[in-house]
Amino acid sequence: MKTMIEAIMKRTSLPALIWLTFLFCGPAFLSGQSGPARWTAREIERRDAAGQAPEIKPAAAVELYRPVDLVLDGAGLFVLDMDDNSVKVFSREGVFLTMFGRKGQGPGEFHRPSGLDILGEHLYVADAGNRRIQILDRKGGYRGGFKVPLSPYRVLALKEDRIIVLSLPSARSRTEKLLHCYDSQGELLWEAVDPILSGDSVYDLMRNRLFIRKTCGLELWLVPGADSRIVRRMSAAGFLLGEIKVDEDYPVKEIAIAAGAGRKRTLRPFCWNCDLDREILFLLIPERTEDGDLGPGRTVAAVDRGGEIRALVDLPVRVSRLAVEGRTVFGIDLDSRLRLFEVGPGR
Repeated sequence: MKTMIEAIMKRTSLPALIWLTFLFCGPAFLSGQSGPARWTAREIERRDAAGQAPEIKPAAAVELYRPVDLVLDGAGLFVLDMDDNSVKVFSREGVFLTMFGRKGQGPGEFHRPSGLDILGEHLYVADAGNRRIQILDRKGGYRGGFKVPLSPYRVLALKEDRIIVLSLPSARSRTEKLLHCYDSQGELLWEAVDPILSGDSVYDLMRNRLFIRKTCGLELWLVPGADSRIVRRMSAAGFLLGEIKVDEDYPVKEIAIAAGAGRKRTLRPFCWNCDLDREILFLLIPERTEDGDLGPGRTVAAVDRGGEIRALVDLPVRVSRLAVEGRTVFGIDLDSRLRLFEVGPGR
């Protein structure tokens, strides 16, 4: 099934222009109102490829314990489960297919894996506890990998010989970087992005939480988690290509973080999670919890590469992770369950 954006890119007719206007301007544009379109997501009933309700699998086979990353591609949805040390594979209809991986230090085994990406027929896993990057085939077979001198937080494969590793600040050195690029043999090619360090480890950890996403044109987009609305566009060679300043209308709330000596620091969470579909950035907006903290939300902002908010999507539940393709949103809810949503005009 073609994505909305892919279909638009391939059309040049007047109907396509009307569809493009409706997608990015929505009912607000058609009614003369200003501001981004408001879209609503409804839950999709899970069906197999034949359109039938899926057979119930054993609970242990499909339970997600601590899903930390999910990647959508043509073959389905791959979910990285940190606490279960495994990758769990679902069809694009949300039906559980298979899983692989277990706790250990050997090939194809993990210890608290934290990041996942797919390039071609290979999966790239940030095996944080073992301080390595593993390269697997789609059935979990070991195809290579390399050790890294840090605890990898996220991984992104731009090309086979351009593997981007994102780390969190260790505060062990003032010269450390957060972004590291390796070839397939583990040779370091370049490093970039200085961490913001204050001397408070918890505060610094939250301020330096970043997300990395890639475009079809092999660009790397670096999305801030807090205290900034600037998305940096970088090349596979590590050069800054430009910056995207997200519209000032994007909602940002403040929270107080406990620091040393009874002090408090102010943090402005920007994005809880995100995805990139055809250069439209989907940002999961943090939401205030009952105890006054900030956590995963139920509203997603669709932002173009000019930083303009084109639409706000209301989900029926709060989610902590998401993947987007066209009108379909795959999410992980607060009970670690996989949810599928279809997006349409607000109603």
